[in-house]
Amino acid sequence: MKLSRPLTREQVPAWWAERDTLFADSQADLSAVERIDSTGLALLVQWSQQLAAQNKRLALLSPPKEFYPLADLYGVGSLFDLPDNDSRSPHGSEE
Repeated sequence: MKLSRPLTREQVPAWWAERDTLFADSQADLSAVERIDSTGLALLVQWSQQLAAQNKRLALLSPPKEFYPLADLYGVGSLFDLPDNDSRSPHGSEE
């Protein structure tokens, strides 16, 4: 499933309305998502938990740069498969 709108507090209600369609897919292409905040991350966590109940994992493709520090902060990075992001910095806040 290719997502194209921001995963932010303002947009999550629209995403939530589409959750039946979203949560049926085990792959989220985030390459067109320009922003994510903690509310958007919570949506991805919910999606991941829905799939986990079916013994599946959510694969995230090309998450925006804000994803990694948020996932590290909340300790949820292990909930996702990140198949094409092996070269990322382990922490986004080491400046």
